[in-house]
Amino acid sequence: MISIFCEHTGPRLSFVLDFCFADKGFEYTIVTNATEWSKGRKFRINYSHLPVPCDYHIKPHDLLFEEGIRDDLKIESSDNNLKIDGLRDEFALIFWMLSRYEEYLPAPRDEHDRYIAKNSALSKFGLLQKPYADLLVKKIWAIIELDYTIIEKRFECVPSFDIDIAWAYKNKTFVRTLGAGLTKGNLKERIKVKLGKAQDPYDTYAYINEISTKVNRIICFSLLGDWSKYDKNIHWKNEHYRSLIRGLNSSGGMGIHPSYDSYLNPEKLEKEIARLEEIVGHEIVKSRQHFLRLKLPESYEMITRLGIQRDFTMGYSDEIGFRAGTSFPFYFFNLRTNQVMNLLIFPFAYMDSALKDQLKLSPEQAKEKIKNLVDEVKSVGGVLMCIWHNSSINDLDEWKGWKDVLDYNIGLVETSPDSERNENSVFDEDFI
Repeated sequence: MISIFCEHTGPRLSFVLDFCFADKGFEYTIVTNATEWSKGRKFRINYSHLPVPCDYHIKPHDLLFEEGIRDDLKIESSDNNLKIDGLRDEFALIFWMLSRYEEYLPAPRDEHDRYIAKNSALSKFGLLQKPYADLLVKKIWAIIELDYTIIEKRFECVPSFDIDIAWAYKNKTFVRTLGAGLTKGNLKERIKVKLGKAQDPYDTYAYINEISTKVNRIICFSLLGDWSKYDKNIHWKNEHYRSLIRGLNSSGGMGIHPSYDSYLNPEKLEKEIARLEEIVGHEIVKSRQHFLRLKLPESYEMITRLGIQRDFTMGYSDEIGFRAGTSFPFYFFNLRTNQVMNLLIFPFAYMDSALKDQLKLSPEQAKEKIKNLVDEVKSVGGVLMCIWHNSSINDLDEWKGWKDVLDYNIGLVETSPDSERNENSVFDEDFI
């Protein structure tokens, strides 16, 4: 049992302690009365300004005992050591990162209303590609002499795939095939695919299923919104598309990919979730926003009201790394209500298009970045989540060489056929 002494308590402190200890399998108790604090306790943390005996003393910032959002917090870095208003308060720093405190404050957003990576303090201090919150937790465990090696053994990699456009040419109407072929000058290629004489370039599902046999699990997200400028998937009533979705759901699990136009629109998103539930025949509890459009806390409040319990949007479209400072799933803390929500967030470390289009990396350079991310997550025993698209792993045209990048990633983490299932996985048995 871990003992924490503090003069005050509250939902923010409990949220952080759950992340540091309870969620990783170690119970803790909070003591607020100095006369009840026993010298015989093991694994003692003093989170107060009082001189009580302990194994580690953290002088608390007021952040964990406040309500509301302040715009005057000062985050500083010295030799890669963060401080908040001059204090080295690990608990407050972890809360600041996990709650995405800085995203509630005014900041420039891109043309799709997304928070930009360069706005982040972790990015400004060159710490975005380290799971900084996890490293703080690991440090605390070491100081109070808890065995963190049991956590390191829980590392796993979960590739995920967004099905934005299921097929490039197949299962589209003749009018669309003719019009697009004439416009883009590839009508012969499209007709060959339509006649079954060539493979559709976006039909990479055999490869995706192969990957599902090499790791503990994969996850797919399907776009079921109505046709619009940024939502161009096959119609949700197309039986070939529905069959594909059911197959991917069986292979690894399926979540909703809320359309661009359903952003902050609960009526549209409710329809899209209902469509997916009709197709797969069970409740949908997972989601990842199309274009990674995310606004806090509005996006998470909306999807939670619609029954979503797990979200996979936490990451950047324009960078790689750890947006919330962690590679572990964590519950969302709503700063507007000062409460934890029933929404488990699974952050991802990189997306294919960020590597290629935003960072302008070659496939070989991307492999180096991925190796560094894998090493960082392995060191803390977290989950290396990544985003690919069925259209980016065909090894064709602009994506030539990138299938090999995903193969490289899988090779770093591949589960041998005779290995035992990770019994301590963060993914429970009813995850699918």
